[in-house]
Amino acid sequence: MAGRRRRLATLWRHAHLALTVLVLLVWSLSGRDLAGVLFLPIWVLATQLIVAGSLEAARLRRRAWLDQYLRDDSPWHGWLRGGAMMVVRHQLLGALLALVLLVKLRLLAPPLWPVVLAGVPGLVVAQDLLRRRLARHVITEHLPAVTRRLVVVPTAGLLALILVVATLWLPQPWLVGLGWEEAILRHFPGDTGGAVLGFFERLVAIAEISQHWTMQNAEERFGLAMPLAMLGWSLLLLTQSTFAWAYVRLLVGAEALRRGGRRHQHEALHVHHEEGPK
Repeated sequence: MAGRRRRLATLWRHAHLALTVLVLLVWSLSGRDLAGVLFLPIWVLATQLIVAGSLEAARLRRRAWLDQYLRDDSPWHGWLRGGAMMVVRHQLLGALLALVLLVKLRLLAPPLWPVVLAGVPGLVVAQDLLRRRLARHVITEHLPAVTRRLVVVPTAGLLALILVVATLWLPQPWLVGLGWEEAILRHFPGDTGGAVLGFFERLVAIAEISQHWTMQNAEERFGLAMPLAMLGWSLLLLTQSTFAWAYVRLLVGAEALRRGGRRHQHEALHVHHEEGPK
């Protein structure tokens, strides 16, 4: 009974991550019309989740820098801790990462979905392991934020590597001997979304087909096998790395919002108990 309660408590602590991925899954697999209608709200939601995590990491770095060089009573703490310009910069970057994430999810091959879904328990396990290692060195108040900041790079890197290997393992369209226009016409997806979503889906689809076409026809058509093949590999690694980075950032942002809301609630309750009834 106790073991079952612990498992249920663990699942409940990370229910927000499961809910976030479930929303993305349902939207990504929905029909063209519904996905087009919900694209802007989903884009805004994904952007804010990514921004929540990136802003937390940026403010953590800024606070460490200020505490190292400024006196505690210096008014520069308020001026330099990050204001509207920092928020705008992270909003723009978050919107771009969210766009890449959503479009790639719409075009994701079905065999790759288990890899993406496995990123959730992978992130949870990585956070727990890292938190235990950091607990002896990091101040308890900052331990969750530091853990979230440090877990992004290894988790996103591992996910990107798995996605690259899985993508190469999947069967690819045979484009050898075809012209670029013919390859696009033959393999261009016809079930893209609405006006805005459809435009980005077509753009990414053309880029992926062009990447495979360049790698497969490098030696036969151009006699430049190594340079063009390396270009194709670089584009593959870049796209998968960007997708993995955005996905992990989104999950970390959901975690930051969840834990941050809980911390503020506990602080409010603590203040209320200290004040006592009036």
